[in-house]
Amino acid sequence: MKDKVTGLWVVQQRTVAGPNGLERVSTIFPLVNIILTVELVPVYGQKIMDMVNHKTLQEHYSQFYLNSFADKEMFHSLPTEL
Repeated sequence: MKDKVTGLWVVQQRTVAGPNGLERVSTIFPLVNIILTVELVPVYGQKIMDMVNHKTLQEHYSQFYLNSFADKEMFHSLPTEL
């Protein structure tokens, strides 16, 4: 989905119900399938959590902005319409 305020696409981690509650779903992609890297910026909300750092970011946040301004290839790759 696209955020109406920032104009950036929002991606979120997919979860499924597991024996210990919600569990994140992950996929391993072969390196030959990767065309370019992306920059993800957490959707912080009203306040940034104190205990978050670059190593624990994905544990504390589940939604991220896809930064289309990181480079020109990414900017031209993403659709601009909602």
